[in-house]
Amino acid sequence: MKYREQYFFRFLKRGSIFLLVFCLVGCGASGSDRSAERKSAERKTKEQKTEVQLEVQGTVDIPNYYHKENLFLPQADGKVTEEQEGVSLDLSHTDQGYFMVAYKGSADKLMVQVEGSDNIPYRYYFEPDGHYNALPLTAGNGNYAVSAYENVGDNRYALVFTKTVDVVLANEVLPFLYSNQYVNFNEDTKAVTLAKKLTEGKTELEAVQAVYEYVVKNIVYDEEKAETVKSGYLPNVDETLKTKKGICFDYAALMTAMLRSSGIPTRLDIGYATNIYHAWISTYLEERGWVDNVIQFDGKSWTMMDPTFAADGGDGIKDFITDSSNYNVQYIH
Repeated sequence: MKYREQYFFRFLKRGSIFLLVFCLVGCGASGSDRSAERKSAERKTKEQKTEVQLEVQGTVDIPNYYHKENLFLPQADGKVTEEQEGVSLDLSHTDQGYFMVAYKGSADKLMVQVEGSDNIPYRYYFEPDGHYNALPLTAGNGNYAVSAYENVGDNRYALVFTKTVDVVLANEVLPFLYSNQYVNFNEDTKAVTLAKKLTEGKTELEAVQAVYEYVVKNIVYDEEKAETVKSGYLPNVDETLKTKKGICFDYAALMTAMLRSSGIPTRLDIGYATNIYHAWISTYLEERGWVDNVIQFDGKSWTMMDPTFAADGGDGIKDFITDSSNYNVQYIH
C-alpha cells in the first residue's frame, strides 16, 4: 500500500481559512470491490447528511464536553467479559461507544471484524501480546456483529467465533471522544498536553482553529514515508509531534487526538473525493452540530471548501469542492 499525497500538498497554502481535510491516496480497493464499497459509502453519506440537518435544527440534545478536564480513556475493567480461543472481549462500556479486545492465542495475528447497522465491515488487527485495544462503535445504536479470525498463513484467516453485541449509547458523540486503536492517546501523551496549552481560554471554535494552525505550521509532509509505508499502518501522534513530519493519516490522527482530548467530538473520516482516497476529520460543535467533510469558516458562516484543491485550482475546482456530493465517507474511526 502506498499513500501518494504529495500532488495535493503542493496546493496547500497557510492562511485564515482553517482546513480539516487530509489526503490519503493509493490505498483503496479496486475493481468490483471498490464499486460496491463506493455505493455503500454514498448511501451512508446521504444518511449522515439527514442526521446532521436534524442536529443543526436542535432536535438532538448533546452535552457540551469542551474543556471539562475529562480525558475519555477506554477501560477494560472486567464487568462484562467473554473469552474464546485466546480472544478476550470486554463489553463493559458499550454505552460509551467502544469495546475492548485482547489476543493471547497461538496465531501470528488476529483480525476482528465489526459490522453495525450501517452494514459496513470494519477490520482491526491484533498481535498476540494480550494488550487490550479499544474499538469504536461508530454506527450508533443497534446490533453489531463482532467476528474474530486467526491468521493461518499469508493473507488467509480462519473464523474463530462470531458474537452479536447490542449497543445503546449514552449519546451519539461518545464514540468520537474516546481514544481508540486509530486515534490513540492517554494522560501522558504529549499531544494531549500541547492541546490543553493551545486551547486554554479559547472558545470551542477558536480551539479548533488553534489546533489546525499549529498542525499545518509545524508538521511537514513526509514524502519518503508516503512511498514506503506498509499496509496496516497505524499513526503514533507523539511520533508525529517529535519528528514534525508525517503523511495525511498522521495529520488527521494528530488533530483528532488533540481535539478529542479537549472535549470536542471529532471523527477521523476515510473515503473518497470522487475516485481519490482521502482521510479527513469532521467535528461536532455545540452551536452547529456535526460539521462534515471539509470546512471553511469566514467568521459568519460555514461553507464547503477544500483549500488543498482550491489554492491553485481555479473556478472549475472550486465548483467541484463546494459540491458535497463529491465527497463520500467510507469508514469512520
